[in-house]
Amino acid sequence: MTAIAKADSPARSGLGLLVAGKFASTVAYSILWVLLPLYVYRSSGSALAAALASAVNVLPFLLFGLLAGAVVDRSSPTRVMVWMETANAAVLLCVPLLAGTVGTHPAALILVGFASATVYVWFEVASSAAIPAVVGKDGVFRANSYLWMAGTVVTSVAAPVGFFLLDALRLGPTFAVLAGFYLVSAVLIALLRLADAAAPEPGRARERGAIWAGLRFIGGQPLLRAYTIVNVGVGISAGAVYGMLVVFASRALGLPTDDYRMAWIMTACGVGALLGALAARRLKTAPPVPAARWLIGADLVLLLAYAAAPNWAVALAALLCWNTVHTCFMVVGISVRQVITPLNLQGRVNAVGRMIAWGSVPLGTLLCGWLTEALGPRRALALLAVCALAGLVVALRTPRTLTLEEAAR
Repeated sequence: MTAIAKADSPARSGLGLLVAGKFASTVAYSILWVLLPLYVYRSSGSALAAALASAVNVLPFLLFGLLAGAVVDRSSPTRVMVWMETANAAVLLCVPLLAGTVGTHPAALILVGFASATVYVWFEVASSAAIPAVVGKDGVFRANSYLWMAGTVVTSVAAPVGFFLLDALRLGPTFAVLAGFYLVSAVLIALLRLADAAAPEPGRARERGAIWAGLRFIGGQPLLRAYTIVNVGVGISAGAVYGMLVVFASRALGLPTDDYRMAWIMTACGVGALLGALAARRLKTAPPVPAARWLIGADLVLLLAYAAAPNWAVALAALLCWNTVHTCFMVVGISVRQVITPLNLQGRVNAVGRMIAWGSVPLGTLLCGWLTEALGPRRALALLAVCALAGLVVALRTPRTLTLEEAAR
């Protein structure tokens, strides 16, 4: 893997290219996963088919995440990113080809979505592994802050942009445009040039049990182990909030689904994510364990305040503050993981982190949906806040003397 770049002008230009490339990739990814379930539902009329079209976005990371980490660690992360973006463009170009020949059957679109999500696994693992190599470990917090903010902005406008493209261009040309964004990302990432580039070490990540090395490293590193366990509880409670925004606003706050206040609540969630990503880099020098305790404690209190909100205005304020704190904790957690992890394990360790995130959040959504039907939305959210409480207990039991400097040695 590429050696850590010094925090000089090449590193800054590398960060700019990485952010621009990730921005273009996120545009294609976000719009794709708005349009694909929508079009499958429109064309099939089946809620099950639409749910399957959404599920194939998550499944590949759970299936291939560990393998992707091992592949990235024995190659150059930027090289993997370029190849995967090119491959994803080729996958999406199958849609206009199908539209012009045999037609876009829902089953075919679901297969395209699965293939695209599978390719994205390798890209996402490689992009996480590339950050310390591009900016140096001193720049990790700042880089993740920029990347998270860019992703939040794109995600917030993905739905209206996707609807506009679909109405204006139809399905085939829309997917061709999205493929173009992946190609733009590939070109930008290919321009990355690091001052101290080094070839991968012979045999790296080919040793016996290499795929599981990320799990072993996390298990043996006390600070990283604590952050990883905490992320499970925090992720489940976050999935309950994110996945049930509309349901909570409708059933708990009494808002019609076409009420403008529903849009304001969702906007507040996005604004909170932006503020949280911006605040995260301010915690670069904060002791990691006390920072985690305060952030998780605030996350828990604000989640309960949101669940108990008597009206939409209080819910909006609580949700904005909650997502600010939650996003800040997530960005800090990612940055801590990247700072602690040696360069030759970045792919595998970050793959484990992403698998936990991609598994716990949907699990929280499913649990909250089930509990909402049985207990109502407020009690469901309050009950799943216990998961965040469990994370807080783990953080409180973690020695506050653990530091990034000691862990990174």
